[in-house]
Amino acid sequence: IDYLHPDFIYPDGTSKILYLWDQTKDGKPPKGYYIGTEYTNEDINKAIREKDATLSVDEEGSGTMLSGICAGLGNINPDYAGVANEASLIVIKLKKYDGNYTNASLSVATEYAAKKALELNMPIVFNISYGSNELVAMTALTLRDAVFFERGICIVSGVGNEGNTQTHTSGVVQFNGGEEYIELELSEDDPDVEIQIWMDRPDRVNCEVISPTGETSKLLQVSSYSFLTGLYDFEQTEYLLVTNYPTTFSGQQQIIINLKNVKKGIWKIKLIGVDINSGIYNAYLSNRVFLKPGTRFRESNPEKTINYPATYEDVISVGAYDTINGTIWPTSSRGPTIDYIPAPDIVAPGVNIIAPYPGEKYARISGTAPAAAYVTGSLALFLQYVLVENRYPKKAFTQSMVTYLKAGATRFDNTSYPNSALGYGLLNIRGSFEQLK
Repeated sequence: IDYLHPDFIYPDGTSKILYLWDQTKDGKPPKGYYIGTEYTNEDINKAIREKDATLSVDEEGSGTMLSGICAGLGNINPDYAGVANEASLIVIKLKKYDGNYTNASLSVATEYAAKKALELNMPIVFNISYGSNELVAMTALTLRDAVFFERGICIVSGVGNEGNTQTHTSGVVQFNGGEEYIELELSEDDPDVEIQIWMDRPDRVNCEVISPTGETSKLLQVSSYSFLTGLYDFEQTEYLLVTNYPTTFSGQQQIIINLKNVKKGIWKIKLIGVDINSGIYNAYLSNRVFLKPGTRFRESNPEKTINYPATYEDVISVGAYDTINGTIWPTSSRGPTIDYIPAPDIVAPGVNIIAPYPGEKYARISGTAPAAAYVTGSLALFLQYVLVENRYPKKAFTQSMVTYLKAGATRFDNTSYPNSALGYGLLNIRGSFEQLK
């Protein structure tokens, strides 16, 4: 976050950021943690007075923008104030490993923020603005996440931007011994391509991968855990095939296909039924942002593209729509989850949203991340009303809050709900408050 942006500074010169944990910067980490540097409100206030921009830098700009949508003051332009502009912020800059954010970084960040909220005796709404096509089968919170069933704590996550990106396909293996082919097209060579395949439980399949020249990999046979490596002689493409059955967290068969030095053309994945009931499978490439433009499934399916962690049943999942015409943002991921949990819960404004940007500027942002920020700010207002002001404290639990979001949403007469794209409708926080009466 750009903590020097005027939209995060009160008129008396103090910051609305209570804590800032930069996991990427060596220094004094928070108590109980071993990476990064923690800055208190006093540290940030001192930096504001001294115009010191070196504590933590937002290189990408998205953290500043999403924080501003949630809770910006609108000091430069009141028209661009955040939804809950009187709310305080706890900001965590996640550490990347090999250029990517990790589940471990996110896990410790949410744990840290929850502890701070409990110390401050304040409710908290988590805004999670990144997601992944990996771990899409993670749909149930574990006992380790029991803190999120506390009153006054909830998590909001964008569902992802994979709806029309051709990174997902699905189909059916018809019977034991039956064969089903998945076609993957590359319009140019790609150094690294990974595909994950999930079978509906308790189904099991074997797998082969066929190169554009017709060379076939070794047969990957289903087992509790096995892997194969090999090389396609003509393409000089290396492969790693992995299967795991059943996975610990979902009970499904998971197949991971990793190809290196991948040549352009049509690659085929052959699934062979071993123990088939429904036979349904879902296959995922990495998120579009990590792929070459011409890498895609030939018969893609925009459904079941909800990204982790919005797949969690007790995370409030948010899609994006265009406020100009009320239509879904084309890339907004669609539900349900591959475990058939309806998603998204709701959609919010997510197209050309104007928000604070580093350097005392404003910029536009589109996607499910700004939509989730809208819902985060809205739920902060909701918690202020029901819990802080002690009007309806028993309604300050995640499941109660998501019910009021759904009940108050704006819906169209000619559309059935829940909808795989629109969830239970368009965010209408006034409508949600009216449901309390």
